[in-house]
Order: sequence, then structure tokens, then C-alpha cells
Amino acid sequence: MKVVVAAIGSRGDAMPFANLAARFASRGHDVTLVTHQALSGLAHPSLRVITVASDPNALIAGPAARAVRRCNPMELNRTRDLFAEFVHSAQEPTREALSDADVLVASTFAIASVDEALQQSVPVVRAHMWPEYPGRSGPMPLLPYAWLVPGPVRRLARQALHHAERYLGGVDGRWRRGRLHLVSRHPVGLRTATSGSLYAFSPHVVPSLPQDGPVTGWWTGSGATSRLSEAVAGALDGGGDWIYAGFGSMDQGDPTAFLDLLGSACERAGVRAVVQAGDVRGSPHPRLLCVGEEPHDELFRRVRAVVHHGGAGTTGAVVRAGVPSVVVPHFADQFYWGRRLQALGVAARPLPRAFASARVLARRIDDALAPAMARRATDLADRVRGEDGCGRAVDQVEEWLTDGRGR
Repeated sequence: MKVVVAAIGSRGDAMPFANLAARFASRGHDVTLVTHQALSGLAHPSLRVITVASDPNALIAGPAARAVRRCNPMELNRTRDLFAEFVHSAQEPTREALSDADVLVASTFAIASVDEALQQSVPVVRAHMWPEYPGRSGPMPLLPYAWLVPGPVRRLARQALHHAERYLGGVDGRWRRGRLHLVSRHPVGLRTATSGSLYAFSPHVVPSLPQDGPVTGWWTGSGATSRLSEAVAGALDGGGDWIYAGFGSMDQGDPTAFLDLLGSACERAGVRAVVQAGDVRGSPHPRLLCVGEEPHDELFRRVRAVVHHGGAGTTGAVVRAGVPSVVVPHFADQFYWGRRLQALGVAARPLPRAFASARVLARRIDDALAPAMARRATDLADRVRGEDGCGRAVDQVEEWLTDGRGR
């Protein structure tokens, strides 16, 4: 079976799809991964990769992402073309990859890839890292605090957003009878699929399950866990209460101010932190050790708590490690995951980045270090560790295509 996997989004969005592509290849399938050039190194060396020119890091650090974080309608309107071009950039690479393909497995924002597959009559399986369920009654994980919205209002909002989704990839203008008609460049939605949907998170962390496909578990790599660097392992072996702090691809603006805030919070809470903050290395504060790339699965198991942004991939790594969280959401589904971890009793109350201060962050860290929360985190990890998300996803796609959901 010739499988094309399209992953459009941040590093945390693309990594699970690279793992899925590798699992398809291990089953003997002919696999092509379509993802951003900046993230192509995530793929297994044996995989065929066709790259997309758009850079997710530039988008996240730019004005479009700032407009989303500020929920500013005027800024969103001014910057909508930046996101549209980001989405649209996947069309030509996907067109090349889909030649004679049997199926496309596409991430939530691989809108142009889905549109291209539909034009070529290639079956589409949609895959989501958050509960992007069909219908109007489900959660709205991409909208901060959607759980506070009354049910009838939320259903109306979901309907409105569903109609707006087809314009996320931009619009084209056509003159007809002297009038300009605007049409969607990629008239598909976030959930458009022809062969089913996959949900790449654990069923143990969500309150309800969808009807259009399985909740498989997180899509992790199948290889041996990498080791920590000697510097980090030595620091953790030296004793003391260590936590981790890092916000993935989320731009922090002034890194000095961010590290000052984090250092002060750690001082108040009486802990030290291994920190991933861009290119910063060393100890800018006596309580901080700033490091480069480290294997999260191994690192998280060695600390008492993890301060993170609530991205879907990081959330999964923390849950599997069995340690409590302090979620500092920036935008989109991060608020949803912060809320879910708190509801499960494995995280302190979420602290939005816009309102973070050293005093409040220190209190959240203290909450996360409570023995009862640590026990609940351990119990949850015991329930999810046996899940083989990639294996379940590959089995399901093979079953769907065998049962006639293919061409």
C-alpha cells in the first residue's frame, strides 16, 4: 500500500506523524512524509520526505500568531493571508507525493493536502491530536475557555466556525458579469475525510469518545529511549528538587525577562529547573540550568514536575512520564489540555502565559509538588503506558482500506 502522511503545523504537531509514517514503513508499506523543510529532520532516515517551504517557527513567532494569542479581530483580519499561505504551501508538494497513492493520512491543518487528494480521488484519513470531533455538540478545543460557553451558544459557534474553515487556505477572486466573486482556494474543513478519522491521544484523558474513528493513544516512536546528556544527568544525580520548564515552539519575546520570571518562581518554590529556552545555555540564574535538545520521555521521568505550554505532544509525554504538570497555555488547544489535566487531578490550575508572574507560578509549582497529585499522575501513567497508538492507527487504516473505504 502506498501511503502519504501529511503533517502541517509545529514541531509538536509533526513529530507524531513522523512516528506514524515510520510505523507504516515498518509494516512494509511504501510511505512518503510531506512536512515542512524545517522539520524534515524528525523523519526516520529511511523515509522518503517531500518538504514544504513554509516555516512553522516563523509563523508562531510572527504577527499572525500574536493576533491569535491576543484574540484581536482587527489583527487577525490583517494577518489572515499569512496563515492562508502557510496552509496553501503544502499543495504542490502533496500533488507530487500523491501519484498512485492508496491513501492520504492528513493532520488537522493539512487543508491543502486534503483538497489535493480529493481532486485526485485519493482516499483521505484525517488525524487529530486533540478532540476535533464531528457534529455541533462536541468540545471546541481550539477555542480557549470553550467549556465555559453555554451549550446552545457553543453549538452555534461550532457551526459558524465550520463554515469559516473552508476559507483558512485563502480565497481567489473571479470576475463574473462585472462583479467580483470570492471563492475558497481549498474548500475543505478541518475534519474533511472520506475514509474515517483517527485521534492521536489517550482515551484515558478525555471525557467522551468520537463516533467516526478510534482514539488510538499517542503516536510515539518505537525505538529505544535516548539518553540524557552527561551535563543534565549529572545535575539531576546531584540531588535536590528538580523540575522541568519549557514551552516548545512558543515564542517568549524577551528571553531574559522570561528566565528572570522563571528563576524567581523557582527560588520562591525552593526548586531548580532544567529549562529549554531557545538558544540559551548554562545558568543565567542560580536556580536554572538551560539546555539544548534532550529526550523528553527520559527527562520528564527524572523530575518532580513539568512546567509546559500544554501542547498535545508535550502533554502526552508528561502523562506517560507519570509526573504532575503546571500548564502555561499560550493559545489554541493548549487551554483545553491544561483544563483536562487539572480535571484529572494531575496538574495545578492552568496559568495563562499572559498572566504569569513569579509569585503565582511559584504557587502553581507548589501545588504540583503535592504528594497526592504525584500519586494520581503515577496512576494515570500506569493506565496509558501500554497503549500502542501508532500500531492501533496503522491497523485501523489497513482495515478501512480493506473494507472498501479506499478507492
